Amino acid sequence: MKKLFAGVAIVDVTPQKPMFLHGYPHVERTSEGTHDPLYASALIIDNGENQIGFCAVDVIFISKEITIQVREQVEKTTGIKGENLMISASHTHSGPVIVTDIFYDPVVPEADPEYIKYLVHKISEVFIEAFKNKRRCKIAITSADSTGVGGNRHSISGAIDPEVPIVVLKDFNTGDIFGLSIIHCMHPTVLHEDSKLFSADFPGYTRKYINEKLGEDVVLLYQTGPSGNQSPRHFIDSNTFDEAKRLGFILGKRITDSVLQLKETDFHDWCTLQIRQSNLDLPRKKFMSLKDAEAKVAYVKNKLHTMRIKGEPATEIRTVECDWFGAEENLKLTKMWINGDLEKVYGSILPAEISSISLGEFYFVFLPGELFVEYSLKIKEKLPKKVFVSTLSNGVLGGYIVTEKAEKEGGYEASNSVFSAEGGKLIIEKVYEMLS
Repeated sequence: MKKLFAGVAIVDVTPQKPMFLHGYPHVERTSEGTHDPLYASALIIDNGENQIGFCAVDVIFISKEITIQVREQVEKTTGIKGENLMISASHTHSGPVIVTDIFYDPVVPEADPEYIKYLVHKISEVFIEAFKNKRRCKIAITSADSTGVGGNRHSISGAIDPEVPIVVLKDFNTGDIFGLSIIHCMHPTVLHEDSKLFSADFPGYTRKYINEKLGEDVVLLYQTGPSGNQSPRHFIDSNTFDEAKRLGFILGKRITDSVLQLKETDFHDWCTLQIRQSNLDLPRKKFMSLKDAEAKVAYVKNKLHTMRIKGEPATEIRTVECDWFGAEENLKLTKMWINGDLEKVYGSILPAEISSISLGEFYFVFLPGELFVEYSLKIKEKLPKKVFVSTLSNGVLGGYIVTEKAEKEGGYEASNSVFSAEGGKLIIEKVYEMLS
């Protein structure tokens, strides 16, 4: 008889000393304490034929170097193939520097090597603990609707993907739920640069709600889907912990309600586990001239100044403020492109690892970098299978993968990218090829 086993574990990865909080450019922001812990949560699934692992970490990025080191350590201890381990960042902007900023922001320090070593150890540890905690289980996959928990940050009526897949694991013998893994297409950025406390942002409250309703021992893996142009911006009244709690609890309730609606017939005591991987080169972005890059900075800065004088709405000012950040970063990237420094960046982040894991009839795709939500929608539209996408996984891409439309408009994300929009098309084509 075929049997399914799974184990979960969670470990605190909050830095033990003050560190720079990474996420908002041109802002000196050193932590002054901890509001809520940063966690690494892991899940190992074993169907007797294959073993796979997922880890979701409350940090802004996961580098290729971290991924390689963790995979080596976990494979050595557990025997699970390193390539079968997926590591994803939640993308909180209230955590430490993980990847040295390629834009050479004079305010942002390099990643602390001691913390990176500590993080590698902790992620490896939580994978190994999950492996040791394996028990016979049943699995179900459902989804929740996150409408209202953030949206398109450029327009309240812009593209969104509110479908939140939920992998549910329960003990075969007791029937107790012990693990959930979700993907949500949203920047966890309720908190802004004025907050100087370590925090998982609203996903931390989602975890808190689920633990209150489903049990303190339930481990939640929170992963971020394509959300390069998604944020809570138009859906909150302030950048406070109260608002983070409100959004987090809304999402937590939606997830909990979906889980509690599952029937016994929705659970399976075995499922297929398959993994496919491919490496992909991506087309470099064509940069404007130095003169044009400098002119763009001046233009956007002047526009922002005018809006502030006129007292335009805060959400609109924030959008142009981000465009100014993007223009500044585009200028730095243009200079790096001219002097050849950008090639070093490409060498460190390419090729991009594209992975897909099937859990029965469901497919989970893991991509590095920050993709626009339109790519999630395109994958779901073109494939007859049930597919979900986790981003910020197993590496970084030095910025955003935007759409052709966004590239032409030249806003914050397009300015803050090193690859052309054609790269997004190639990623989609590779996913189609892998899942066909």
